[in-house]
Amino acid sequence: MRPGPRRALRGTQGCAASGSDSFVGPGPTHGPFYAPNSANFGAVGSSDDVLSQTLTTVPGRTYTISFELAHDSTNSENDFSAWWGTTNLLNLVNTSAFGYTLETFTATATGTFTVLQFDGREVPAWYDLDNVSVTSSIPEASTWAMMLAGFAGLGFVVFRARRTSIAAV
Repeated sequence: MRPGPRRALRGTQGCAASGSDSFVGPGPTHGPFYAPNSANFGAVGSSDDVLSQTLTTVPGRTYTISFELAHDSTNSENDFSAWWGTTNLLNLVNTSAFGYTLETFTATATGTFTVLQFDGREVPAWYDLDNVSVTSSIPEASTWAMMLAGFAGLGFVVFRARRTSIAAV
């Protein structure tokens, strides 16, 4: 899915997943933050589960990446990370349990395609990921058109008001 203003990445179309024990569905402990599903990372062993998607981006443009993340166990065998291309956005290791928490980051695209990737491992529990969103800081063309029309209308009102006050003198 192409990122743009207020575009959420819902579902798993165009996503790649790998690992020993990941799935998309209602989370085992926290359930989905935004029904009906969440991505769940519960890899066993030393390898992380991986969920990634390649996005069309504009080089030099700043993007806001946000998602809800929960963790349902407190132990010393877990990790979770989020990546924007080669930029590490979040790196959790041996983290205590926590409910859904909004994580928000800004990053700049360096190419026409950028991989958004989440890696996680939790023995024997889960990290739950949901409500992933990527937005650009540049308004869409329709937003620019509405702003220009508004400024033109405001300019016309000021012009008419000045013209009316000059005629009254």
